[in-house]
Amino acid sequence: MGLAGLGLLLVALIAWLVLVQADQHEFAKLTRTLEALHTQEIQKNALPANSALSKEEQVDIFYRAFPTEDLVSESLGALYRAAEKNDLVLETGEYTRTRTGSDRLIRYRVMLPVKGTFKQVLAFMDKVLKDPNMALENATFKRDKVDDLTVDAKLSFILFVNAKP
Repeated sequence: MGLAGLGLLLVALIAWLVLVQADQHEFAKLTRTLEALHTQEIQKNALPANSALSKEEQVDIFYRAFPTEDLVSESLGALYRAAEKNDLVLETGEYTRTRTGSDRLIRYRVMLPVKGTFKQVLAFMDKVLKDPNMALENATFKRDKVDDLTVDAKLSFILFVNAKP
């Protein structure tokens, strides 16, 4: 009888520990979400009220949020650091500068072949896309065999830059 009680106590203790760990993980996730929402609220309140600005002024504020062309090398450096952090080697890349006549934004298309595990490539993409001025245009993945751990990915990012500083 004592062993059965001790066994039940041990099972209850393990179940409690598992549930507490799951709750702590969920709590940490919710805390990060709350912090992100708080940051957004602070940024939103830092902007002047819409009624005080004309549409042209609002558009101008929008475009001034983008980096100027002289900061392109810093953004590309962050892209290469993200690859290095995820143990990916970027051996080649194609860069194209695009601007249409009426746009106030310049687009830098960065096309990169990447080879690594799927997890590494996704972590790299996630890190790159944390830059609000960077967008993913296209991503293709290829695996030679189903059980291969490495994938060949072709990633195409767009970096948006303010044409008029």
